[in-house]
Amino acid sequence: MTISCQTKSGDKNTAEELHVELNEDKLNVKPDSPNFKEPPHLSIAQYDSLQINKIKDLKDYDISYLSMGRTLLSNENGKIITIQVITDGEITEYLLSYDRNGNLVDNLIVAYEDMVEYYSQITSQINSNKVIIQTVNFSYENLKGEEVEFSDTSTISYSISPELKFIAD
Repeated sequence: MTISCQTKSGDKNTAEELHVELNEDKLNVKPDSPNFKEPPHLSIAQYDSLQINKIKDLKDYDISYLSMGRTLLSNENGKIITIQVITDGEITEYLLSYDRNGNLVDNLIVAYEDMVEYYSQITSQINSNKVIIQTVNFSYENLKGEEVEFSDTSTISYSISPELKFIAD
């Protein structure tokens, strides 16, 4: 991603290029990936500094369900990290972005695994400034209540803006 910042000094304009690119990565959660015996919970200080209480889908979870994921970007312009929510039957991973001052900018569910009922699965592919999220919904009976197995898949692409917002394409 290239951002051009114009600075006026006297009569001359100079352009400064800012590049924000994430390495190619696949975000998915597997039932055997987290350590359920001793999961690495967020500390209260991390919970507060990451402003988890501002995220609608996460504010009702206490730190015993939240685990630090990975740092995908960290530089003078901000950071992008992942947070996992680990419950008895589900693992959900969120992509969180922060500006240069550490303020929460945006969040997005990028991975999900239903380990008990297997009704839904979400995986994501990141490449440079794009996040492609694939959701698979499984059904085990039809409208008449007859036992069948089928699934439907949807894919949504997001661009990462210079402000580290996730914008649907």
